[in-house]
Amino acid sequence: MRLPGAKLAKRFLENTIRNSIPAPSISATGSIGNKAPSPDLQRGNTLKKKYSLVAIAAAAAIAGTTVMAMPAQAAKPSITIWVDAPRLPGAKLYAEIMKPTVDVKVELHAQADLVQKVSLFNRVKKGWPDVVFGPPNDVSVLADANNVLRLDKYAPAGFWDDMKDGNQWCKGADGGWYCVKNDLAQTVLWVNTKLMKEFGYTVPKTMDDFAKIGADIAKNHPGYSLGALGSQGFYSSYLWPSQCPVNQATSSTAVKIAPKSPKCTRAAALVQPMIDSGVLSTSAPWDADFIKDYGQAGKVVMTIGPSWFGEFVIRPASSWAVPAGQITAAPMPMWAGEKVNYSGEWGGGIYTVSPHSKYPKEALAFAVFMVQDKRNVVDVKNPDGSKGAPTFPASQKGNALWKAKISSDKYYAADPYPAMLEQSKKIFSGEKPVSYDTNGAQEGTMSNELKKTKNAQAALDAFATYATNLAKQLGYKVTTS
Repeated sequence: MRLPGAKLAKRFLENTIRNSIPAPSISATGSIGNKAPSPDLQRGNTLKKKYSLVAIAAAAAIAGTTVMAMPAQAAKPSITIWVDAPRLPGAKLYAEIMKPTVDVKVELHAQADLVQKVSLFNRVKKGWPDVVFGPPNDVSVLADANNVLRLDKYAPAGFWDDMKDGNQWCKGADGGWYCVKNDLAQTVLWVNTKLMKEFGYTVPKTMDDFAKIGADIAKNHPGYSLGALGSQGFYSSYLWPSQCPVNQATSSTAVKIAPKSPKCTRAAALVQPMIDSGVLSTSAPWDADFIKDYGQAGKVVMTIGPSWFGEFVIRPASSWAVPAGQITAAPMPMWAGEKVNYSGEWGGGIYTVSPHSKYPKEALAFAVFMVQDKRNVVDVKNPDGSKGAPTFPASQKGNALWKAKISSDKYYAADPYPAMLEQSKKIFSGEKPVSYDTNGAQEGTMSNELKKTKNAQAALDAFATYATNLAKQLGYKVTTS
Protein backbone atom coordinates (compact mmCIF):
# COMPACT_ATOMS: atom_id res chain seq x y z
CA MET A 1 0.00 0.00 0.00
CA ARG A 2 1.41 3.41 -0.99
CA LEU A 3 1.95 5.78 1.91
CA PRO A 4 0.25 9.20 1.88
CA GLY A 5 2.55 11.87 0.48
CA ALA A 6 4.79 9.54 -1.51
CA LYS A 7 3.66 10.98 -4.85
CA LEU A 8 4.21 14.53 -3.62
CA ALA A 9 7.68 13.68 -2.30
CA LYS A 10 8.71 12.10 -5.60
CA ARG A 11 7.51 15.19 -7.55
CA PHE A 12 9.43 17.50 -5.20
CA LEU A 13 12.66 15.58 -5.71
CA GLU A 14 12.27 15.45 -9.48
CA ASN A 15 11.74 19.23 -9.60
CA THR A 16 14.86 19.69 -7.49
CA ILE A 17 16.87 17.57 -9.92
CA ARG A 18 15.53 19.40 -12.97
CA ASN A 19 16.53 22.76 -11.56
CA SER A 20 19.98 21.49 -10.61
CA ILE A 21 21.03 20.48 -14.13
CA PRO A 22 23.03 23.15 -16.01
CA ALA A 23 21.70 24.22 -19.39
CA PRO A 24 23.74 22.93 -22.30
CA SER A 25 26.03 25.46 -24.03
CA ILE A 26 25.72 26.02 -27.76
CA SER A 27 28.95 26.10 -29.77
CA ALA A 28 29.59 29.29 -31.68
CA THR A 29 31.54 27.42 -34.30
CA GLY A 30 30.28 24.87 -36.75
CA SER A 31 31.55 21.33 -36.33
CA ILE A 32 32.46 18.81 -38.97
CA GLY A 33 32.23 15.05 -38.52
CA ASN A 34 30.77 13.68 -35.33
CA LYS A 35 28.71 16.21 -33.43
CA ALA A 36 29.60 15.21 -29.90
CA PRO A 37 27.64 16.81 -27.06
CA SER A 38 29.21 19.80 -25.41
CA PRO A 39 31.03 19.28 -22.08
CA ASP A 40 28.21 21.14 -20.29
CA LEU A 41 25.60 18.91 -21.85
CA GLN A 42 27.57 15.83 -20.91
CA ARG A 43 27.85 17.02 -17.34
CA GLY A 44 24.11 17.73 -17.37
CA ASN A 45 23.32 14.23 -18.57
CA THR A 46 25.58 12.74 -15.93
CA LEU A 47 23.92 14.80 -13.21
CA LYS A 48 20.50 13.88 -14.52
CA LYS A 49 21.29 10.19 -14.24
CA LYS A 50 22.82 10.62 -10.81
CA TYR A 51 20.01 12.64 -9.33
CA SER A 52 17.30 10.55 -10.96
CA LEU A 53 18.63 7.55 -9.07
CA VAL A 54 18.51 9.56 -5.85
CA ALA A 55 14.93 10.59 -6.57
CA ILE A 56 13.78 7.08 -7.24
CA ALA A 57 15.49 5.77 -4.15
CA ALA A 58 14.07 8.52 -1.98
CA ALA A 59 10.57 8.15 -3.34
CA ALA A 60 10.73 4.41 -2.91
CA ALA A 61 11.91 4.78 0.66
CA ILE A 62 8.98 7.04 1.39
CA ALA A 63 6.68 4.47 -0.16
CA GLY A 64 8.26 1.67 1.85
CA THR A 65 9.83 -0.01 -1.22
CA THR A 66 13.36 -1.49 -1.22
CA VAL A 67 15.64 -0.30 -4.12
CA MET A 68 19.06 -1.79 -4.90
CA ALA A 69 21.87 0.83 -4.74
CA MET A 70 23.61 1.50 -8.11
CA PRO A 71 27.18 2.80 -8.55
CA ALA A 72 27.66 6.31 -9.95
CA GLN A 73 28.79 6.40 -13.58
CA ALA A 74 32.10 8.10 -14.46
CA ALA A 75 31.92 10.93 -16.97
CA LYS A 76 32.85 9.92 -20.51
CA PRO A 77 35.90 11.92 -21.67
CA SER A 78 35.14 14.59 -24.26
CA ILE A 79 37.67 16.48 -26.39
CA THR A 80 37.48 19.10 -29.14
CA ILE A 81 40.13 19.04 -31.85
CA TRP A 82 40.97 21.64 -34.49
CA VAL A 83 42.56 20.61 -37.77
CA ASP A 84 43.15 21.93 -41.28
CA ALA A 85 41.67 20.34 -44.42
CA PRO A 86 44.46 17.79 -45.15
CA ARG A 87 44.20 16.43 -41.59
CA LEU A 88 40.38 16.32 -41.60
CA PRO A 89 39.94 12.73 -42.94
CA GLY A 90 42.24 11.34 -40.25
CA ALA A 91 40.53 13.36 -37.52
CA LYS A 92 37.08 12.21 -38.56
CA LEU A 93 38.28 8.61 -38.66
CA TYR A 94 39.70 8.98 -35.16
CA ALA A 95 36.39 10.35 -33.89
CA GLU A 96 34.59 7.32 -35.30
CA ILE A 97 37.08 4.86 -33.82
CA MET A 98 36.88 6.46 -30.37
CA LYS A 99 33.06 6.65 -30.15
CA PRO A 100 32.74 3.91 -27.52
CA THR A 101 35.22 5.49 -25.11
CA VAL A 102 35.77 9.17 -25.93
CA ASP A 103 33.48 11.81 -27.43
CA VAL A 104 35.53 13.59 -30.09
CA LYS A 105 34.33 16.82 -31.69
CA VAL A 106 36.19 17.70 -34.89
CA GLU A 107 36.29 21.27 -36.17
CA LEU A 108 37.90 22.60 -39.34
CA HIS A 109 39.86 25.79 -38.67
CA ALA A 110 42.25 27.88 -40.75
CA GLN A 111 45.76 27.85 -39.35
CA ALA A 112 46.25 31.56 -39.93
CA ASP A 113 43.90 32.71 -37.16
CA LEU A 114 44.90 30.19 -34.51
CA VAL A 115 47.01 32.54 -32.42
CA GLN A 116 44.37 35.27 -32.45
CA LYS A 117 41.66 32.84 -31.34
CA VAL A 118 43.74 31.43 -28.50
CA SER A 119 44.49 34.98 -27.31
CA LEU A 120 40.75 35.72 -27.30
CA PHE A 121 40.00 32.57 -25.32
CA ASN A 122 42.64 33.54 -22.78
CA ARG A 123 40.95 36.92 -22.29
CA VAL A 124 37.40 35.59 -21.90
CA LYS A 125 38.54 32.45 -19.99
CA LYS A 126 36.61 29.98 -22.16
CA GLY A 127 36.41 28.45 -25.63
CA TRP A 128 39.72 26.59 -25.72
CA PRO A 129 39.89 23.45 -27.85
CA ASP A 130 41.71 20.50 -26.33
CA VAL A 131 44.20 19.93 -29.15
CA VAL A 132 44.99 21.86 -32.34
CA PHE A 133 47.00 21.38 -35.51
CA GLY A 134 48.85 24.55 -36.53
CA PRO A 135 51.85 25.98 -38.40
CA PRO A 136 55.28 25.03 -37.02
CA ASN A 137 56.12 28.60 -36.06
CA ASP A 138 53.18 28.69 -33.65
CA VAL A 139 55.12 26.60 -31.15
CA SER A 140 57.01 29.78 -30.31
CA VAL A 141 53.97 32.02 -30.34
CA LEU A 142 52.03 29.67 -28.09
CA ALA A 143 54.91 28.46 -25.92
CA ASP A 144 53.86 29.57 -22.46
CA ALA A 145 51.83 28.08 -19.66
CA ASN A 146 48.67 29.93 -20.72
CA ASN A 147 48.68 28.40 -24.17
CA VAL A 148 50.33 24.99 -24.34
CA LEU A 149 50.77 22.07 -21.99
CA ARG A 150 54.01 20.23 -21.31
CA LEU A 151 53.23 16.77 -22.65
CA ASP A 152 55.98 14.48 -21.38
CA LYS A 153 53.94 12.49 -18.85
CA TYR A 154 50.82 12.02 -20.99
CA ALA A 155 52.40 10.06 -23.85
CA PRO A 156 52.58 6.26 -24.14
CA ALA A 157 55.88 4.56 -23.33
CA GLY A 158 58.59 5.09 -25.93
CA PHE A 159 56.74 7.81 -27.82
CA TRP A 160 59.26 10.60 -27.25
CA ASP A 161 62.15 8.33 -28.22
CA ASP A 162 60.30 7.63 -31.45
CA MET A 163 59.71 11.35 -32.07
CA LYS A 164 62.88 13.00 -30.85
CA ASP A 165 64.81 13.25 -34.12
CA GLY A 166 61.94 14.90 -35.95
CA ASN A 167 60.51 16.81 -33.01
CA GLN A 168 63.27 19.21 -32.02
CA TRP A 169 61.21 22.36 -32.63
CA CYS A 170 58.87 21.10 -29.92
CA LYS A 171 61.52 20.83 -27.23
CA GLY A 172 61.40 23.59 -24.62
CA ALA A 173 64.29 25.29 -22.90
CA ASP A 174 63.52 23.13 -19.85
CA GLY A 175 64.02 19.95 -21.88
CA GLY A 176 60.31 19.14 -21.96
CA TRP A 177 58.14 18.39 -24.98
CA TYR A 178 55.48 20.99 -25.73
CA CYS A 179 54.11 19.80 -29.07
CA VAL A 180 54.15 16.94 -31.55
CA LYS A 181 55.49 17.50 -35.06
CA ASN A 182 53.11 15.97 -37.57
CA ASP A 183 55.44 15.89 -40.55
CA LEU A 184 58.68 17.14 -42.05
CA ALA A 185 58.49 19.33 -45.14
CA GLN A 186 62.10 19.18 -46.33
CA THR A 187 62.81 20.47 -49.81
CA VAL A 188 63.96 18.08 -52.54
CA LEU A 189 64.50 18.40 -56.28
CA TRP A 190 61.40 17.13 -58.09
CA VAL A 191 62.37 15.89 -61.54
CA ASN A 192 60.32 15.10 -64.65
CA THR A 193 62.36 12.18 -65.99
CA LYS A 194 60.55 12.21 -69.34
CA LEU A 195 61.46 15.82 -70.09
CA MET A 196 64.98 15.46 -68.70
CA LYS A 197 65.64 12.59 -71.09
CA GLU A 198 63.99 14.39 -74.00
CA PHE A 199 66.13 17.52 -73.51
CA GLY A 200 69.33 15.61 -72.73
CA TYR A 201 69.75 16.89 -69.14
CA THR A 202 71.23 15.08 -66.18
CA VAL A 203 70.11 15.73 -62.61
CA PRO A 204 72.10 18.73 -61.36
CA LYS A 205 74.43 18.16 -58.43
CA THR A 206 75.08 21.86 -57.77
CA MET A 207 73.04 25.04 -57.85
CA ASP A 208 75.33 26.32 -60.60
CA ASP A 209 74.37 23.29 -62.72
CA PHE A 210 70.71 23.99 -61.93
CA ALA A 211 71.15 27.58 -63.18
CA LYS A 212 72.90 26.36 -66.37
CA ILE A 213 69.92 24.15 -67.17
CA GLY A 214 67.70 27.18 -66.61
CA ALA A 215 69.73 29.19 -69.11
CA ASP A 216 69.57 26.36 -71.66
CA ILE A 217 65.79 26.06 -71.26
CA ALA A 218 65.41 29.78 -71.87
CA LYS A 219 67.50 29.54 -75.03
CA ASN A 220 66.49 26.21 -76.53
CA HIS A 221 63.15 25.30 -74.94
CA PRO A 222 61.30 28.54 -74.29
CA GLY A 223 57.98 28.10 -72.51
CA TYR A 224 59.27 25.40 -70.19
CA SER A 225 59.82 25.98 -66.49
CA LEU A 226 61.89 25.19 -63.40
CA GLY A 227 59.06 26.02 -61.05
CA ALA A 228 57.44 28.90 -59.16
CA LEU A 229 58.75 31.27 -56.49
CA GLY A 230 55.48 32.63 -55.11
CA SER A 231 53.94 31.88 -51.72
CA GLN A 232 56.89 30.47 -49.71
CA GLY A 233 58.74 29.19 -52.80
CA PHE A 234 61.60 31.68 -52.90
CA TYR A 235 62.15 31.55 -49.16
CA SER A 236 61.91 27.81 -48.48
CA SER A 237 63.44 26.49 -51.70
CA TYR A 238 66.33 28.93 -52.16
CA LEU A 239 66.96 31.32 -49.24
CA TRP A 240 66.69 28.76 -46.42
CA PRO A 241 68.85 26.08 -48.13
CA SER A 242 71.39 28.82 -48.87
CA GLN A 243 71.52 29.53 -45.09
CA CYS A 244 70.41 33.12 -45.70
CA PRO A 245 70.30 34.82 -42.26
CA VAL A 246 67.13 36.76 -42.81
CA ASN A 247 65.10 35.04 -40.15
CA GLN A 248 67.53 33.22 -37.87
CA ALA A 249 66.73 33.21 -34.16
CA THR A 250 70.03 33.29 -32.28
CA SER A 251 68.28 33.03 -28.91
CA SER A 252 64.78 33.33 -27.47
CA THR A 253 65.15 37.13 -27.49
CA ALA A 254 67.42 37.79 -30.50
CA VAL A 255 67.16 37.30 -34.24
CA LYS A 256 69.47 37.94 -37.20
CA ILE A 257 67.92 39.66 -40.23
CA ALA A 258 70.67 40.48 -42.72
CA PRO A 259 69.38 40.50 -46.33
CA LYS A 260 72.70 41.76 -47.70
CA SER A 261 74.59 38.76 -46.35
CA PRO A 262 76.47 36.87 -49.11
CA LYS A 263 74.38 33.76 -48.47
CA CYS A 264 71.27 35.85 -49.14
CA THR A 265 72.50 37.79 -52.14
CA ARG A 266 73.80 34.64 -53.85
CA ALA A 267 70.31 33.15 -53.78
CA ALA A 268 68.77 36.32 -55.19
CA ALA A 269 71.46 36.52 -57.88
CA LEU A 270 70.94 32.88 -58.89
CA VAL A 271 67.20 33.13 -59.45
CA GLN A 272 67.11 36.62 -61.03
CA PRO A 273 68.19 35.61 -64.60
CA MET A 274 65.63 32.79 -64.53
CA ILE A 275 62.92 35.24 -63.43
CA ASP A 276 63.92 37.58 -66.27
CA SER A 277 63.75 34.77 -68.84
CA GLY A 278 60.47 33.34 -67.51
CA VAL A 279 62.04 30.02 -66.51
CA LEU A 280 61.09 30.72 -62.89
CA SER A 281 57.59 32.08 -62.35
CA THR A 282 56.73 34.63 -59.65
CA SER A 283 53.29 33.03 -59.24
CA ALA A 284 52.61 30.37 -56.64
CA PRO A 285 52.74 26.73 -57.81
CA TRP A 286 48.97 26.44 -57.29
CA ASP A 287 47.97 29.70 -58.91
CA ALA A 288 45.61 29.25 -61.83
CA ASP A 289 48.00 30.79 -64.36
CA PHE A 290 50.89 28.51 -63.38
CA ILE A 291 48.71 25.40 -63.37
CA LYS A 292 47.35 26.21 -66.83
CA ASP A 293 50.55 27.42 -68.52
CA TYR A 294 53.06 25.00 -67.00
CA GLY A 295 51.63 22.36 -64.65
CA GLN A 296 48.84 20.86 -66.74
CA ALA A 297 50.66 21.77 -69.93
CA GLY A 298 53.42 19.33 -68.90
CA LYS A 299 56.16 21.97 -69.06
CA VAL A 300 57.78 21.79 -65.61
CA VAL A 301 61.16 20.16 -66.21
CA MET A 302 62.29 20.34 -62.56
CA THR A 303 61.32 22.22 -59.45
CA ILE A 304 62.69 22.57 -55.94
CA GLY A 305 59.84 21.97 -53.52
CA PRO A 306 58.87 20.24 -50.27
CA SER A 307 58.46 16.50 -49.86
CA TRP A 308 54.67 16.88 -50.04
CA PHE A 309 54.71 18.39 -53.53
CA GLY A 310 54.36 15.01 -55.19
CA GLU A 311 51.06 14.18 -53.49
CA PHE A 312 49.64 17.71 -53.11
CA VAL A 313 50.78 19.66 -56.18
CA ILE A 314 52.23 17.48 -58.94
CA ARG A 315 49.90 14.49 -58.93
CA PRO A 316 46.30 15.68 -58.29
CA ALA A 317 44.01 16.03 -61.29
CA SER A 318 42.90 19.44 -60.00
CA SER A 319 46.53 20.66 -59.90
CA TRP A 320 49.39 19.87 -62.28
CA ALA A 321 47.99 16.43 -63.16
CA VAL A 322 51.34 15.07 -64.35
CA PRO A 323 50.78 11.54 -65.72
CA ALA A 324 52.15 8.48 -63.94
CA GLY A 325 55.67 7.27 -64.70
CA GLN A 326 57.33 10.67 -65.12
CA ILE A 327 58.09 12.14 -61.69
CA THR A 328 60.62 11.33 -58.99
CA ALA A 329 62.60 13.15 -56.31
CA ALA A 330 66.36 13.78 -56.24
CA PRO A 331 68.63 15.28 -53.56
CA MET A 332 68.99 19.04 -53.30
CA PRO A 333 71.74 20.62 -55.43
CA MET A 334 74.78 21.92 -53.49
CA TRP A 335 75.61 25.60 -53.17
CA ALA A 336 79.17 26.55 -54.18
CA GLY A 337 81.71 26.31 -51.37
CA GLU A 338 79.45 24.20 -49.12
CA LYS A 339 79.94 20.68 -47.80
CA VAL A 340 76.26 19.94 -47.14
CA ASN A 341 73.38 20.21 -49.62
CA TYR A 342 70.95 21.70 -47.13
CA SER A 343 67.18 21.67 -47.40
CA GLY A 344 64.73 24.31 -46.36
CA GLU A 345 61.36 23.41 -44.92
CA TRP A 346 58.03 24.47 -46.38
CA GLY A 347 55.37 23.46 -43.87
CA GLY A 348 55.60 20.72 -41.25
CA GLY A 349 52.70 21.32 -38.84
CA ILE A 350 52.47 20.66 -35.10
CA TYR A 351 49.90 19.48 -32.55
CA THR A 352 49.60 21.33 -29.24
CA VAL A 353 47.40 20.53 -26.24
CA SER A 354 45.69 23.25 -24.23
CA PRO A 355 46.63 23.54 -20.53
CA HIS A 356 42.90 24.05 -19.94
CA SER A 357 42.00 20.59 -21.26
CA LYS A 358 40.28 18.35 -18.72
CA TYR A 359 41.49 15.32 -20.63
CA PRO A 360 45.11 15.97 -21.70
CA LYS A 361 45.96 12.29 -22.07
CA GLU A 362 43.04 11.77 -24.45
CA ALA A 363 43.96 14.95 -26.34
CA LEU A 364 47.54 13.85 -26.87
CA ALA A 365 46.34 10.39 -27.90
CA PHE A 366 44.82 12.01 -31.00
CA ALA A 367 48.22 13.38 -32.07
CA VAL A 368 49.81 9.99 -31.44
CA PHE A 369 47.20 8.38 -33.68
CA MET A 370 47.80 10.89 -36.46
CA VAL A 371 51.57 10.46 -36.58
CA GLN A 372 51.97 6.73 -35.80
CA ASP A 373 48.83 4.73 -36.51
CA LYS A 374 48.61 2.77 -39.76
CA ARG A 375 44.89 3.56 -40.02
CA ASN A 376 45.78 7.19 -40.65
CA VAL A 377 49.31 7.08 -42.07
CA VAL A 378 48.50 4.48 -44.74
CA ASP A 379 44.80 3.59 -44.87
CA VAL A 380 42.67 6.71 -44.35
CA LYS A 381 40.54 7.64 -47.39
CA ASN A 382 41.04 11.17 -48.74
CA PRO A 383 38.43 13.20 -50.67
CA ASP A 384 40.46 12.98 -53.91
CA GLY A 385 40.40 9.18 -53.84
CA SER A 386 43.94 8.74 -52.52
CA LYS A 387 44.73 6.91 -49.30
CA GLY A 388 46.98 7.69 -46.34
CA ALA A 389 48.75 10.76 -45.04
CA PRO A 390 50.17 12.86 -47.89
CA THR A 391 53.17 14.19 -45.93
CA PHE A 392 56.49 12.76 -44.66
CA PRO A 393 55.81 11.67 -41.03
CA ALA A 394 58.07 13.03 -38.29
CA SER A 395 57.51 9.87 -36.24
CA GLN A 396 59.99 7.07 -36.99
CA LYS A 397 57.26 4.46 -36.59
CA GLY A 398 54.86 6.38 -38.81
CA ASN A 399 57.60 7.09 -41.32
CA ALA A 400 58.37 3.39 -41.75
CA LEU A 401 54.72 2.77 -42.61
CA TRP A 402 54.65 5.73 -44.99
CA LYS A 403 57.88 4.59 -46.71
CA ALA A 404 56.31 1.26 -47.59
CA LYS A 405 53.34 3.08 -49.11
CA ILE A 406 55.25 5.69 -51.11
CA SER A 407 58.06 3.38 -52.28
CA SER A 408 55.60 0.90 -53.78
CA ASP A 409 53.49 3.58 -55.48
CA LYS A 410 53.61 3.00 -59.25
CA TYR A 411 52.81 6.64 -59.92
CA TYR A 412 56.46 7.58 -59.50
CA ALA A 413 59.04 6.91 -62.21
CA ALA A 414 61.46 5.89 -59.48
CA ASP A 415 61.20 5.65 -55.70
CA PRO A 416 61.23 9.23 -54.34
CA TYR A 417 61.70 8.14 -50.71
CA PRO A 418 65.54 7.84 -50.61
CA ALA A 419 65.98 11.50 -51.60
CA MET A 420 63.32 12.55 -49.11
CA LEU A 421 65.01 10.59 -46.33
CA GLU A 422 68.42 12.02 -47.14
CA GLN A 423 67.16 15.59 -47.15
CA SER A 424 65.13 15.10 -43.96
CA LYS A 425 68.48 14.89 -42.17
CA LYS A 426 69.78 18.05 -43.83
CA ILE A 427 67.21 20.70 -42.97
CA PHE A 428 69.34 23.72 -42.11
CA SER A 429 68.94 24.15 -38.36
CA GLY A 430 69.74 27.87 -38.25
CA GLU A 431 66.04 28.48 -38.66
CA LYS A 432 64.13 28.30 -35.36
CA PRO A 433 60.63 29.33 -34.27
CA VAL A 434 60.06 33.02 -33.66
CA SER A 435 57.10 34.83 -32.13
CA TYR A 436 56.09 36.77 -35.21
CA ASP A 437 54.30 35.58 -38.30
CA THR A 438 57.09 34.77 -40.75
CA ASN A 439 54.84 32.56 -42.88
CA GLY A 440 52.46 35.44 -43.41
CA ALA A 441 55.35 37.76 -44.27
CA GLN A 442 56.72 35.27 -46.80
CA GLU A 443 53.37 34.65 -48.46
CA GLY A 444 52.39 38.31 -48.26
CA THR A 445 55.19 40.86 -48.30
CA MET A 446 57.89 38.81 -50.04
CA SER A 447 55.66 37.04 -52.54
CA ASN A 448 53.69 40.18 -53.43
CA GLU A 449 56.85 42.25 -53.91
CA LEU A 450 58.35 39.55 -56.10
CA LYS A 451 55.26 39.38 -58.27
CA LYS A 452 55.06 43.16 -58.55
CA THR A 453 58.71 44.03 -59.22
CA LYS A 454 60.11 40.74 -60.62
CA ASN A 455 63.17 41.60 -58.51
CA ALA A 456 64.40 38.91 -56.10
CA GLN A 457 66.63 41.18 -54.00
CA ALA A 458 63.90 43.80 -53.69
CA ALA A 459 61.50 41.11 -52.46
CA LEU A 460 64.08 39.89 -49.96
CA ASP A 461 64.71 43.45 -48.70
CA ALA A 462 60.97 44.10 -48.33
CA PHE A 463 60.58 40.94 -46.27
CA ALA A 464 63.56 41.87 -44.09
CA THR A 465 62.17 45.33 -43.38
CA TYR A 466 58.76 43.95 -42.46
CA ALA A 467 60.21 41.14 -40.31
CA THR A 468 62.53 43.59 -38.53
CA ASN A 469 59.61 45.79 -37.53
CA LEU A 470 57.62 42.79 -36.29
CA ALA A 471 60.58 41.48 -34.30
CA LYS A 472 61.29 44.81 -32.62
CA GLN A 473 57.63 45.27 -31.71
CA LEU A 474 57.82 41.99 -29.80
CA GLY A 475 61.02 42.94 -27.99
CA TYR A 476 63.58 41.03 -30.05
CA LYS A 477 67.11 42.33 -30.39
CA VAL A 478 67.71 42.45 -34.17
CA THR A 479 71.16 41.95 -35.68
CA THR A 480 71.52 43.16 -39.26
CA SER A 481 75.04 42.00 -40.10
